[in-house]
Amino acid sequence: MTPVRLIAVVVLVPLASAQAPTPYCTAGTSTTGCTPSITANVQPNTWNSSGCLITTTGVPGQRQGVLFYGADNSGFTPPPWGVGSTSYRCVASPTKRLRSMGSGGIPGQCNGTYWVSWDGFQAANPTALGNPWMVGDSVFVQSWYRDSLAAKGSNLSNAVELSYVLGSPPPMPCASTLPGMVAIPAGTFHMGSTGGGPYFAFGPVHQVTISYCFWMGETEVTQAQYSALMGTNPSWFQGANLPVEQVDWADAQAYCALLTVQQSALGNIPAGYHYRLPTEAEWEYACRSTTTTEFNVGANLLCSEAQIDGHLQSNSCCAPGCAYVLTAPVGTYAPNAWGLYDMHGNVFEWCLDEYKDYSLSAPATDPFVNIGTSDDRILRGGAWGYVAEFATSAFRTSYPPPTQSSLFGFRVVLAPILVP
Repeated sequence: MTPVRLIAVVVLVPLASAQAPTPYCTAGTSTTGCTPSITANVQPNTWNSSGCLITTTGVPGQRQGVLFYGADNSGFTPPPWGVGSTSYRCVASPTKRLRSMGSGGIPGQCNGTYWVSWDGFQAANPTALGNPWMVGDSVFVQSWYRDSLAAKGSNLSNAVELSYVLGSPPPMPCASTLPGMVAIPAGTFHMGSTGGGPYFAFGPVHQVTISYCFWMGETEVTQAQYSALMGTNPSWFQGANLPVEQVDWADAQAYCALLTVQQSALGNIPAGYHYRLPTEAEWEYACRSTTTTEFNVGANLLCSEAQIDGHLQSNSCCAPGCAYVLTAPVGTYAPNAWGLYDMHGNVFEWCLDEYKDYSLSAPATDPFVNIGTSDDRILRGGAWGYVAEFATSAFRTSYPPPTQSSLFGFRVVLAPILVP
């Protein structure tokens, strides 16, 4: 079948992000000439993992610091802390003292710093601001440091407003369950096949270790998923739950990149991970799901087990009159042992790697081929227009990245960022 080349224009719209912590008010200057400044890196969060740190800098070395906060600043006008003071109290009463701490630094110089983990404080004191602190509520925080030469109550920093945001911890590799994704454990398998009978050999068979846990799409990316994110549907066979096809390698990469942006904004991506295409090794490892036979269902693949065109071994077709079977809704056939659907048949799936012949010197751990020696990118899994022999766990083919065909689709992984 001749690949059909389509050109799609995709407009990427920036996604909204949470409001940043807001500094306000004016810091005072003490007799030491130091002007402390208070900042926060992120908004506080429900799950005590976002790392909301409130930091005060510019404090005279070795001074003791106090942070105090208020939960209501409505209608409050900051007054000077005392008669003749240049420091302003920016937090409305009643205020609550958080704790004292040493600023460190060199005495007499304005290089002291102290900080407090607000998430940690809130986790340890869940009713400190009322029970409960609701999403959208704010807390107003200001710091003060002791200066024995200044009037009591002087030496205040500016203030910062922190708005409580709703959140949940990012998924944890090897532990968290993600909707529509299957957790794949780290492990070792034998990659390739010696072939035999009607099946192709892809050798030499070599041991490969995947050293990390990752998630793989339970199904191929559907047309509904693709069009919802990308705003277009290039597929030849139309249907919301059919796999998207006629996407080239760059289209698949663009989808993964935008999905990463979207899910990162929601806090759904672990550090060091992103959405991307699977490496060829990840794909075969997940497809096999601990099996060593030609298919993850056994020695042969039947028409009742995958969306394929037929089987040369039995000289049989899967559709009456040997007509093309076309694509099938994802998840039509039983999944493999790890819960992945359509790893055999339906559409060929783009992988991240360039094509390269196997060799005995191939990396044994986390192999990924991207060395610029081939223009072609790997496709795996077989398709509706091919017989079972082209859908084995080890079968590999490649095409130039710009190729689009109704035979080509993809699935995503949420996996470590790879550096070639």
